[in-house]
Amino acid sequence: MKKTFSLWRRLFLLSFFILALLLTGCSGQEEAPVQLPEGSYQVTDTTGHTLTFTEKPKRIVSLSVGTDEILVDLVSPDRIQAVTYLADDPDISNVTEKVKQVPLRFNGKSNEGLFECNPDLVLIADYATAESYQTLREVGINVYVYKTPSNLQEIKACIKEIANVVGEKEQGDKLVADMEERMAKIQARLGNIPNAEIKSVLHVGPTGAYYAPEGTFRDVCQQALVKDATESLHYTQTCLLSQEVIVDLNPDSFIIADWNYDGKNPPEALRDELLHNQSYSTTNAGKNGSVITIPASHLLSCSQYFVLAVEDMARANYPEKF
Repeated sequence: MKKTFSLWRRLFLLSFFILALLLTGCSGQEEAPVQLPEGSYQVTDTTGHTLTFTEKPKRIVSLSVGTDEILVDLVSPDRIQAVTYLADDPDISNVTEKVKQVPLRFNGKSNEGLFECNPDLVLIADYATAESYQTLREVGINVYVYKTPSNLQEIKACIKEIANVVGEKEQGDKLVADMEERMAKIQARLGNIPNAEIKSVLHVGPTGAYYAPEGTFRDVCQQALVKDATESLHYTQTCLLSQEVIVDLNPDSFIIADWNYDGKNPPEALRDELLHNQSYSTTNAGKNGSVITIPASHLLSCSQYFVLAVEDMARANYPEKF
């Protein structure tokens, strides 16, 4: 009886071992990586579309000011075929000098002219319509759709992502490291600021002040050791703030950008409006006449130039530290 049991046990273990080998073999076949030619690489964009490059792209087209700024610090100008027309506007672009060697400009609203310049890579933000990039893909153009950053961590991730797409991972890592180093130096200069002395600020645009659950402005504030006044609000979605709410928030300063984006909203007019609004006269910002103007190219940046807004914010609120 013992011999019979032992025999069955051996047969069971042998069967189990063979089955394990078979399963391992099947699993290995399914997970085997795709073998690419030497020097080739693949990237997958936010839409799940995978691109394969046999070499680094050399005729790149950027269709957003964010990637305009990232690209020019990742690759040499001769690898960029076109950027947006906004790259030439110093009110919103930090790279007006660097893009002068780039030959073409696009408005990002039309594919007209893209086919003629024969790009080997087109970078498009995810707020573009699917139709706009599907048309390009259908004719064989490599289109990479990236996620628009909405906070500092996503800006860092976007820089590294674009760096991987253009085959410049090390340079992307360096750009992010440089950002972090500059922000660390700013915070070291500010030192430990007592809670009672931390400044409260509110970002106001031509259409008013908005609450957003997250955003780059809040991260600018955190890095500059100031408080975004809207942090105390807990709405579920982005919304325009009423004057009553703004008064209750009682910011020490209003923050405005200096970009007259449509030619009809000069920052000087917004500044006067805030300072002469009787409802705001009871706030600390109103009492002190404190309206801080920050370059829009810094404040609205979704690239490595984000750090410039941190420097602006820190200097404006704590000038004695600088």
